[in-house]
This record gives sequence, C-alpha cells and structure tokens, in this order.
Amino acid sequence: MRLDPKRPFPCLLKALVEGMLQASLRGSLRGVYLRGEVPPGPLVLAMNHHSHFDGHLVWFLGKHHRRPLSLLVAEENLRAFPVLVLAGALEAGRVREALRRLAKGEWVAVFPEGTMRYPGPLGPLRPGAAWLSAKAGVPLLPVACRVALRGFEHPEAFVWVGKPLPPEGDLERALAGLLAELDRLLAQTHPRALPEGFREVLRGRRSLEERVRPLVEAVKRL
Repeated sequence: MRLDPKRPFPCLLKALVEGMLQASLRGSLRGVYLRGEVPPGPLVLAMNHHSHFDGHLVWFLGKHHRRPLSLLVAEENLRAFPVLVLAGALEAGRVREALRRLAKGEWVAVFPEGTMRYPGPLGPLRPGAAWLSAKAGVPLLPVACRVALRGFEHPEAFVWVGKPLPPEGDLERALAGLLAELDRLLAQTHPRALPEGFREVLRGRRSLEERVRPLVEAVKRL
C-alpha cells in the first residue's frame, strides 16, 4: 500500500498518525531528554534498539530538528501498519529510495542491530547503515538511547547524539562506547536528577506525588 502524503486525505491521516505518536510519548513517558547536537545536512542516523518507543523517538528527533527523516523498517511491519509511511517509515528493502532521500538532503535512520534487544551492551551491527553512508557520501551519526524507569512513576527516555563519523568510520565502536557512557552516567546519577548534559525536549506525565504536591503545599499554608 502506497500513500501519497500530498493528497488531502493522506495529509489529514499523516497529521493524525503523528499526533498519536506525540500523544504516546507524552502519555507514556515522564519526558524525553536530549544531549548532543545534530550536524547540518543529510546523514545516516544509527541508533541502538531496545524499547517499544525507539521508533517514536527517531521520529521525534526529526521533528525536533525540523528535518525530514525516514526510518528503515521491516517490510512485515509496514504491511501490518501501512499508515506508518506517513510518519517517515520506509521499507528496509527500498535502498534506492533511501539513497534518493539522502541525495535530497534528508535523514535516513537505521537500527543497525537489526532487531530489538534486551537493554544492555550494543549487539553486533549489520552493515546497512555504513553501506548507505558510503554509497550516499554522507556522515554516519551514532545515537545512543535508553528508556529507563528510575525514581518516578513513568519511564524516561534519554537520547545522546554522538559525533558524526565519515562513512569509513568505526560505527560499532563509536555507538557501543556512547551507549556504555550513557549507561555509566545513568548509574552514577541520582534516580530523580537529570543526568549531566541532558536537557528536557518533551515534557510527559508527572508522577502522582508530583501532581498532588501543589495541593499538599496549599493545605500546609492553611
């Protein structure tokens, strides 16, 4: 199923799908926190994959930077949810289209591990991200992500953008190191404190105690 986002009904559907993605992040997470800067121009974004929210976060990263972004996903996922193409999903086998979008200056995102893994060290990487980067002549951008339940009622998403690499760069080493550093930083930070260098880019649900605290403070002043 191919949907043209320029036609009226798919355009409306696109807004609905993206609104649902945004609502899912706001309603399910306490917040999304970002560290690092994304360079200008086209790039191949490579992120580890360990949670349900990873695709949402890739989409949000593109929206936050106001850049068109396509996420390569398995064909069976698009057969089950074809409307995801309106939020940037692209069949992993459509390599020529991915290269065409990179040539237009867009971003293409890949989960180079190839599958969702249990939270932990980075798994072995498939060569697709590096191949796209080399073929298109654009940088590779390692991005480490953790969705973690810490000291609040709802989980938090931490996205750390690394330094861009040339196509021949060692993506596995860079991404594994960035992910290990993110895990180390989270482990050393108080569960209710914001890790060093991160900033809130999306505010989500507060814990029950946070929601009732203003009422408690008001009662204390009586």
